[in-house]
Amino acid sequence: MPRLDDLLIHQNYGTLDNIVESDPRWFDRFYFNLQAIDGSLSIAQGIGVYPNMKVSDGFACIATPELQVNVRSSRELVGGDRDVMAVGPLHAEVVEPMKRWRFWLDDNPYGARYEFDYVANFEAMEPMRLVSEVKGRKVWDWTHFGHVGRVEGWVELDSRRIALTPDRHYAVRDRSWGVRPGIAVIEDMTEWFRQANWGTRHNWVCVQLDSFYLWYFQTQEQDGTPRFFEGLVRWSDAKGGAQEKVTHIVRRFELGPNEHFEGCAVDVHLASGRVLPVKMRRLPTCVHLRGGNYGGKDGVIHGMRQGPLKVTGERWEPADSRLNPASMGLQDHVVEVSCEGETGCGIFELSYGT
Repeated sequence: MPRLDDLLIHQNYGTLDNIVESDPRWFDRFYFNLQAIDGSLSIAQGIGVYPNMKVSDGFACIATPELQVNVRSSRELVGGDRDVMAVGPLHAEVVEPMKRWRFWLDDNPYGARYEFDYVANFEAMEPMRLVSEVKGRKVWDWTHFGHVGRVEGWVELDSRRIALTPDRHYAVRDRSWGVRPGIAVIEDMTEWFRQANWGTRHNWVCVQLDSFYLWYFQTQEQDGTPRFFEGLVRWSDAKGGAQEKVTHIVRRFELGPNEHFEGCAVDVHLASGRVLPVKMRRLPTCVHLRGGNYGGKDGVIHGMRQGPLKVTGERWEPADSRLNPASMGLQDHVVEVSCEGETGCGIFELSYGT
């Protein structure tokens, strides 16, 4: 991919040679998540630009098993400064395209700050375009790719400094641009989803082991009936470095009361005919993405105008949505992942349960 595709400046669904369409929901953003392999910590950061709304916004969620600190920030785009990934105390910088990024959170009223580098240890997946239309109007139309690596730096939580080291802190980076629901405009999507046969739930996964990393996005009905699916595996350089399409998956969930996620065995069927028996086990920390404004919070959704600069946030103690309904919503569970004798780490995201 070209060097500039790491920046939040895309003008269309592909590369940079066309202008953006007029849909106010057009976005260009990243989502980043680091995970301690013992489940003691996870940090999520995202920054997006919404050029038709003239807005850039972002968030940081710092989570432990007992606590989640949320910092959200929104600003006006000034002079088309879409290449500046800074929103109040939130910052990201491309140090080396498709290889090294730097993330930091400045001082703020909520008791957390950090600075660390992400270094990729695989090639990025080739971008794919996800499309769903109903009667000529786009429900979804966005380009998407995943990436994984390790992290080095530090985080301070209530003046306690935690060293972030590559042997103990894995990370995933998710890049997307285009049009999707829940951005800039509050609207009832019920009929769109029904007509698009999209399903009412989703499961996004990005996990890494030494040999490969797995990315997939599955939508389904409440009864588990699968709908939309896309999935890819990227093999390590030692395994040839190729990208391979996942044709389908078969999942066997372990769920406690109130659909509390405990784990999942996933048979990953590859285009080559090989089946990877991947097991996910939930670790103690989960990032509750309501704190990052996913699904909306306090009447505000991603991409909505909030003035020249606005910084908000809160602390959830406890963060567990079974004990704190404020955190209920999209859940990014930190999981230990195993396959054929290897172990790794990553994110198992669910749009339901606790």
